[in-house]
Formats: sequence, C-alpha cells, structure tokens
Amino acid sequence: MTTTAISAQGTTLKIGAASTAKTITAATKANPGVFTASAHGFTNGQVIGLSSIAGMTEANGKYGVAVVLSANTFSIAGLDTTNFSTYTSGGSATPSQVTVGNLVSVPLPGGQKAELDATNLSSTSKEFLAGLRDNGQATVGFHVDQDDAGQMVLRSSFAASGNSPSPFTITLPNGKTRTFNAFCMNYGEPTLGVDGIFTGSATLRITGDIVYA
Repeated sequence: MTTTAISAQGTTLKIGAASTAKTITAATKANPGVFTASAHGFTNGQVIGLSSIAGMTEANGKYGVAVVLSANTFSIAGLDTTNFSTYTSGGSATPSQVTVGNLVSVPLPGGQKAELDATNLSSTSKEFLAGLRDNGQATVGFHVDQDDAGQMVLRSSFAASGNSPSPFTITLPNGKTRTFNAFCMNYGEPTLGVDGIFTGSATLRITGDIVYA
C-alpha cells in the first residue's frame, strides 16, 4: 500500500485577515501610541500593519493586534511610540494576514470534552453526559527574528489585555488547513547557550471551534 503520510516540511502559520487600508491622520508619542483613522471599523485582536507614515517613520513596518479606543482611534498592543519621531502627516493602517517566519514547530490543535456527572440516586452505575469541547492550546516554536511581522503579532497578542483573539490558519503542505481564533497567553525567549540558535516560543490559547478544510 502506498503511504498517504504528509511531510511536515513546508507547513505555515498565518495570523489575521487582509482587508481595506484606512488612512491615518494623527499619531501620538505614548505607550502605547494612539493612532487616528476616521471610522476605521477595526475590532480588538484584528491584525494591523502600519506603513507610509511621515515623521513617525519608526512606526512603518510595525504589525500587531488592534486595541480599539473609539470609532476613530486605536492603538497597537505593545507598540511604545514614546521615543519615536513626531508624526507629521499621512500613513495607512491595513488589516493584514502575516506569516510567522522561521517556524520550527507548531502542534496541531486538539483538546477534550468536559464530562458532566449525571449520576443520580436511581443510577446503578456512574452516568455521564458529554460537555463542551475545550480545544486546548498550541505552543509554537521559532527562531527569533525581532523584525518578522508574524513574530511581532505574537508579541503584540501577548501584550494585549482583555478579550482580543485573532484568527490563525495552519496550512499543511498538501493544502489542508486548520483555522481557529486564539490569543497568545505565553511568550518566551529561552536562555541563550554557547553554539546555539536564538529560539522563542508562544503558547496560543484557542477559543471557540477549529475549522478543518
């Protein structure tokens, strides 16, 4: 029988979803910085990329999860603009899908159902009902690249407070996908050692269902 095994090599992990850019009209120097974009329509946890900003050029190329402050203002979780140059004009905030670079390992998500004890005084043996599924966690491993867009988003997700899940998509080499919402509940960069590679990890807490396609 010919094997149908799938090689893991070539698996990708992407975060976010692409959509229409919004024009930035102001930005503050603060921790986190506040950006103004009229009627931006962003939601908490949405992945946003910044570009074409004049003056505060250090913000260009930064990615992270949106923290909605009002209908016209937002910040990027973890993006400290205190020491950036002063904003002068222009710029775009673009909902984006980014790939986590230098990916080393990504456990496919899985979990378990709760069990509800339905035993009563008429039972002759223990009786149980199936409860809700808990789709668990997945700890992603990667070689650290501080300028990688996907790794920026993982750090930003970890910095975000409150309920800010983002959409994640794992794509296997055969094109099959696992899509789910999650937030980063742990981010770590282990101790560097002699003759070693700078590695990092991020633990994703899955919320809701997993879609298999």
